Amino acid sequence: MILVIDSSALITLAKVGQLDLLRQLAETVMIPSAFYDEVVHSGRGRAGSDEVSRSEWIRVRQVVNREGASRLRGQIGRGEAESIVLAQEIQADLLILDDAVARRLAEEHGLPVAGLLGLLAYAKERGKISALRPMLDAIRAAGFYLDDRLYESLLRHTGEGP
Repeated sequence: MILVIDSSALITLAKVGQLDLLRQLAETVMIPSAFYDEVVHSGRGRAGSDEVSRSEWIRVRQVVNREGASRLRGQIGRGEAESIVLAQEIQADLLILDDAVARRLAEEHGLPVAGLLGLLAYAKERGKISALRPMLDAIRAAGFYLDDRLYESLLRHTGEGP
């Protein structure tokens, strides 16, 4: 699987010590240069910066279609716009975006898209994590917003809830 992932998912996974989960799920993990700059350079000293810069298996790529990314910038941030264009250019199997507007635009462009929570559910279904509840609790404790109804719904969906 070829996976393109956004900065918030990278940072959250790094905060809970689960960045390597991405390598278990995908043969190729790619981020646009905008997200690399955001996490590693602008985020120097913060969660995810060192982990991403040292992760040789996370590939960083400039988008070719800069005009396409620029057009999307009117509605979403630079990183999200570049992620959508990059996913199109490399024909990614999955694009991880947590911004709702960016996810909607990605869907409009025909891309397979999910958020971090969808990726975690996928990891559980593939046996890459044994239980979703501890992971959800960890990302909540790390500051990732997850409302109670969605939390319970995810647990039910993955066979961990009533």
